[in-house]
Amino acid sequence: MKTSLLRAVPVCLGLGLAMAASAAMALEPDVLFTKVSGSVWSVRTFDAQERPLRAGSAVVIAPGRLVTNCHVLAKASSFVVKQDNVTFGATLEFPDPARDLCQIKVANFTAPPVALAPAGSARVGQRVYAIGNPRGLENTLSEGILSGLRGSLGSESEARLLQTTAAISPGSSGGGLFDSEGRLLGITSFAARDGGSLNFAMPVEFLAELPVRAKAMLEARALDPGASGRRVPGAAVSLTEPLRAGDALEYVRTDKLTGKRSTVIYRVDRVNGDEIVFNGGGKVEKSDGQVVSVTSAAGGLFDSSSPPGGWARGNLLPGMRWQTDFMAVSENQRYELVAAVGEERSMRVDGVELKTLRIGYEGWIYPSSMSAPLASGSVRFTGAAWFSPELRRVVRFEAVYQRGIISGGNETLELVRIQR
Repeated sequence: MKTSLLRAVPVCLGLGLAMAASAAMALEPDVLFTKVSGSVWSVRTFDAQERPLRAGSAVVIAPGRLVTNCHVLAKASSFVVKQDNVTFGATLEFPDPARDLCQIKVANFTAPPVALAPAGSARVGQRVYAIGNPRGLENTLSEGILSGLRGSLGSESEARLLQTTAAISPGSSGGGLFDSEGRLLGITSFAARDGGSLNFAMPVEFLAELPVRAKAMLEARALDPGASGRRVPGAAVSLTEPLRAGDALEYVRTDKLTGKRSTVIYRVDRVNGDEIVFNGGGKVEKSDGQVVSVTSAAGGLFDSSSPPGGWARGNLLPGMRWQTDFMAVSENQRYELVAAVGEERSMRVDGVELKTLRIGYEGWIYPSSMSAPLASGSVRFTGAAWFSPELRRVVRFEAVYQRGIISGGNETLELVRIQR
């Protein structure tokens, strides 16, 4: 027993010394920020008419080379990197859309590369720092811990997705997740919608594989343009091409009572077989447009009042009629509606002419405890959905209801473009 204890002493001392050395090298947050913030830049993308598309972040990993998320560059005709009042034009060098990592290059660029953390050094519970440009606020620092290592990116032998409590917001995509010594652990990529402190970064180990994976992907795409995986940013695609991870549907919602207009984004997180998952699971659809579930009413009445399966159904023909009786997704209200399909008509979406079918809805809304529309508290509902068989989804929706003298709803939701 004594011999075993004596043998254990050097091991314990070694571990203690290693932990003490690690603690000694840890930087105060202000020192860490000063050390690495000059190597985290914002990314601004533009369409063919030089109109702004979106903003993100990028980290300098080698002289004249930065890494960002591919979804930041999606549908961009051009993009720049920017810090304070300094702006550089940039070009795509190595795309790896399957892992959402894109390496870009910048000429005459002198910002210093960050140090990379050793492979396999990430450990749950360690202190981490995220630096990026959330909502356009350049070089914002957030602090947290590494709260998990998730093996959802491939085999168990692969480096794992980094889960962190360090805050990430729109615009943070492509920023850096650093350890307490200022070494890059990963590239901040996405946050779970309404998921609290569930934020994720791609592990730094993936960066070394970017050139080889990009070459293999581009060669495969050249041989088979329909190959699976995300599209190369900036590649020409059809509006009607099936959705893939990283794509987004951009709608404009108008409250006709107040005149307020707002942008509604349904971003594709992943495609599971014939199911498309949007906005962190807030909405799930079949590939034919049928709605599987809605837990977040991002589109207002379009989502909160949606019948089971959505506002359209398969094999629509002019003159079709049906009745639907259902409980609203996010309200304690019952809907009794009659749907009628009208004639085919044309509608333009992002400059493309599409054939649509108008589905008109008429009926009543009443509290779930009531059984007849004439009961006190019931209201009249009128709506319409324009469904595109080519896109397999509703491209315009409108709904009106009146409750009492001053309460009610009058909304439209219209698809303006598909971000790829």
